[in-house]
Amino acid sequence: KMASQEQIIITLVQGREGKAWAEKQQNGWSLYTKEPVCTWKGIKCDNLDRRTVVSIDVSGTELPATIPPELGKLPNLQILALGNNEIRGSIPHEVANIPNLQLFNVSDNFITGNVPSFSSKLLKTVDLSKNQLTGSLPENFGSSHDEMIIYDVMKNILSGTVPDSVRDMINLQTLSLSDNAFSGLLPHGLGKLEYLKFLYLDDNYFVGTIPHDLARVDVQNVGDNMLEEVWLQGNMLSGTVPVALADASKLKDLYLDGNKLTGKVPADLCRPEINEDFFASVSDDEDRNYCDSIACPVNTAAFEGVFPCSPCESDFYNPYLGRYGECIDLNERDILKKFYEITSMSNSWKGEVNWDDDTLSTCDYTGITCDSNDHVIGIELSDRGLTGTLIDEIGFLEYLQVLDLSDNELQGFVPSDLRWAPLKKLDISGNKLKGIVPPALCLKQDVNGNGEGGDYNCERFACPVGTYSTTGWYNGGSSKCKPCDGALPYLGQKTCSPYSMPHVTNREKGQDLGPIFVGITAFVVASLSILLVSIVSSMRKRREGSKLLPQSEIESHEFQPNTIGVSDLPGSENQALTRHWEIGDLHDA
Repeated sequence: KMASQEQIIITLVQGREGKAWAEKQQNGWSLYTKEPVCTWKGIKCDNLDRRTVVSIDVSGTELPATIPPELGKLPNLQILALGNNEIRGSIPHEVANIPNLQLFNVSDNFITGNVPSFSSKLLKTVDLSKNQLTGSLPENFGSSHDEMIIYDVMKNILSGTVPDSVRDMINLQTLSLSDNAFSGLLPHGLGKLEYLKFLYLDDNYFVGTIPHDLARVDVQNVGDNMLEEVWLQGNMLSGTVPVALADASKLKDLYLDGNKLTGKVPADLCRPEINEDFFASVSDDEDRNYCDSIACPVNTAAFEGVFPCSPCESDFYNPYLGRYGECIDLNERDILKKFYEITSMSNSWKGEVNWDDDTLSTCDYTGITCDSNDHVIGIELSDRGLTGTLIDEIGFLEYLQVLDLSDNELQGFVPSDLRWAPLKKLDISGNKLKGIVPPALCLKQDVNGNGEGGDYNCERFACPVGTYSTTGWYNGGSSKCKPCDGALPYLGQKTCSPYSMPHVTNREKGQDLGPIFVGITAFVVASLSILLVSIVSSMRKRREGSKLLPQSEIESHEFQPNTIGVSDLPGSENQALTRHWEIGDLHDA
């Protein structure tokens, strides 16, 4: 016997806590009530037949439940809004396959599992933000969703790259992937989304450059560029800021700080209205530098990477725009000390280790080679049990020619900062490094033979994820990177042995980022961790006033009518450092 709508909907009421929730609703939510399901609190029915359930909206009601697969038996359901509750478990494929779904909101819950592929071609809003979803986005997540207006997966634990199918969502206005662990290049085709207003990709691990076509100067179907907010801060983007962004006349927020961008902020972008809301508390008497309001210039730094900016102190430098906190310490001993602390925090190195002996010259450290002037030119620590992450500062060892950290347990991502060191040999194979080799590093000549005969190849640095070679990188000879059916989750693998991807947690993600400042003692590390939390917390204030979920705009879009006939039977199936850098040398880096 086919379940009634009441029986299907009541599956949201689970256990004693669920029953207590139902009683608080007062209106309906019981199989024993005489009230029609269409009158139950949060339930709406078709305006024509007045009996077919088309909307379930119990957002913010503290509902304790899992999402029952039985809801998939409501083929005419257009709205399923369960946000801001106590929903746990995963999203059933039966629910993701509801054919007429137009709004799916389960934000601010405790949902786990993967992001599903949704079947409905009528979807306008998908909000999975503020949950505990893991894995990657489905390759086809944008396919067949040309009606999509808002797609939000902010504040989850998602990783991997963003599929190119995002460009299929041609009516998209809001794309929010903030606060996850996405990596790789920025999604291709963003410049094709001519209605895109709000782009939030901040606080991930994106590398490469900012697409020059993001401002879409060739918009044909729309009178002007629609972009209003672009949040790219807190990634690992390199290259320069595209001048074309100035063509986005409606742009109000542009956050680029906390990346590896070089050069200058284009003068045409330095307008008083950009990021004005973030500086609302700045006195009118204070002369705000509009370029610095987007990102602090090279050789300066700031608490949040934007105005007010402070120049770097002596023996410190910063080649990037929008540097957080302090400039980069160029002292070799300080850099090596930080490297040792970060890579031995979880476990001590294997074998004889003397890096903690402050009475020794750095040239006497295990695995260190120096030239006749006592400059560090080599670090060779293969198979020494190093853990933690590869710190950015290693790239600022201005005489470093050899860096061999192979066969350790290093995690995180490959820093593009390695491009500044005069490296000739780099071996990071056999670790647990994720993502891709940053494009800015792939263009570095002479490392492992890179650039010979005009061939610049990222595989000279490490074999891509899902491939392997006997050396873990392409040596220009027989050691080529070959595909591996085991789909290895790490860069630079030397064997084709299947490996289970470890569960990524928020804590692990934080460790990948590493401390912002040089920490010499455990006390300093702890203190700076607290400071980092303060920075992140403060930066989150930018979210206030953003158009992440313009509810009024959602409501202004009329939901499309059902194209499937309403059944009478409810529930029918249907990306050489020298001592004195020149900004011009870095402008195109």
